Amino acid sequence: MDKHTAEQHRGTPIIRHQGWTLSEMMIALALMAILAALALPSYNSQQRQARRADARQALQQVQLEQARWRGQHEQHAEQLSSLGWISDRSALGHYQIAIEEASSQGYTVKATPVGSQARDEPCNPMRLQLVDSALLVLSSGADSQTDSAKCWRP
Repeated sequence: MDKHTAEQHRGTPIIRHQGWTLSEMMIALALMAILAALALPSYNSQQRQARRADARQALQQVQLEQARWRGQHEQHAEQLSSLGWISDRSALGHYQIAIEEASSQGYTVKATPVGSQARDEPCNPMRLQLVDSALLVLSSGADSQTDSAKCWRP
């Protein structure tokens, strides 16, 4: 017999099992649970922050299309469908896009997070406003004039 698995001890074989004991396994599982509990919120926060690029891209796309539309019409488009959008979702589907108001002098476009992105409360919603045909206002959250949560930063 292999000397690592069994030994003779006063006539009875002693079998030594290699592996983890129950207490060692429980300690390892507890450590993994603690690490996961610490890492998961940070990971989710990073995911939400990265997905904001989907809103920024969609709002900037509407801005370009509104400029093109306004060049041929008396006022900015009031509906996404007028700009050629077939859906009200951003490219990756994390935001619902809507034109809140439109006139000859400007417009407001809003990106509201949907699904798991809806937990991104500081940036709910993100807005792009053109005021008086010249002033661009990028805002987020409850205040439509500021970006206090810095949601527009990449």
